[in-house]
Amino acid sequence: MEVMPNRSEIVVTDEGRLYHLGIAPHEIAGSIFLVGDPDRAYRVAQRFSSVDYEARNREYVTLTGEYHGVAMSVVGTGIGTDNVEIAMIELDAAHGMDLATGLRRPGTEPLDIIRIGTSGGLQPDVAAGTLCNAEYALGLDSTGLYYETPADDGIVGDIEDEAQRLLGEAVGSTMRFSRRLPVYATRANSQVSAALTHHAEQAGVRFESGITVSSPGFYGPSSRYIDGLVNTVPDIKRTLAEINVAGRRALNMEMESSLLFHLAGALGHRAGTVCPTISQPGAPAALVDYNACIEAAISIALEAMLDLCG
Repeated sequence: MEVMPNRSEIVVTDEGRLYHLGIAPHEIAGSIFLVGDPDRAYRVAQRFSSVDYEARNREYVTLTGEYHGVAMSVVGTGIGTDNVEIAMIELDAAHGMDLATGLRRPGTEPLDIIRIGTSGGLQPDVAAGTLCNAEYALGLDSTGLYYETPADDGIVGDIEDEAQRLLGEAVGSTMRFSRRLPVYATRANSQVSAALTHHAEQAGVRFESGITVSSPGFYGPSSRYIDGLVNTVPDIKRTLAEINVAGRRALNMEMESSLLFHLAGALGHRAGTVCPTISQPGAPAALVDYNACIEAAISIALEAMLDLCG
């Protein structure tokens, strides 16, 4: 008896558009930038020579056009790994699946994806405004735990072990959630990381490569004190700043890269992240004027993407 392949359960509208992103397959390019802030999507698209498609649905905005003759898209996802999960699944489906059958089309080239975000710094010697290239990401969210994949390499396992140890020591044994905080680590694509590093060096900007921590929330999960609430980890930034695995330090904290790398790797796509730090540890409420470093990150990401397409 012939075994039929499993159909992907992708939700598509009657008009043939992905349910959340609101895009049709021909409206997405193979080179994609992800940004959290939908307004930042328009900042990226301003660099395109043309914008041929625009879709807005729910919190998502997608713009597709050309940069130096290469088709590129930028997607504003909103905040958090749950939003990135939806975006990644639907982008993969638009690019590589027959939406009518739910079956993957053979021979589809992988996507190239670069996240351009903002982040809070973890290291006192990494000045606000420094661009951080995430070679690895440490996920404090639980979203990635619902997709089983093997570890990319031994460093991934070492990061997980070190994070578990540090968090276990930081959370008191009498706390309700002691020993229950989830962690997982993922790796960016090495070609994407190398391209970002190369163009940052050419641009002469402040730049560091290492580990990015992806937090599931902006306040308590990032050690911000709120009157009336008790943080399970008293100072998670200082705790995780101690991570140093194979010469790679935990540099910064944001809210998306762990799941981006996790799903991109599992689906065979190439992904990386560049994030300016807009604050330093010890002053979590003070943010720098980050317009200049965001523009620098956009420039570096665009040129890195051109290299990946070459």
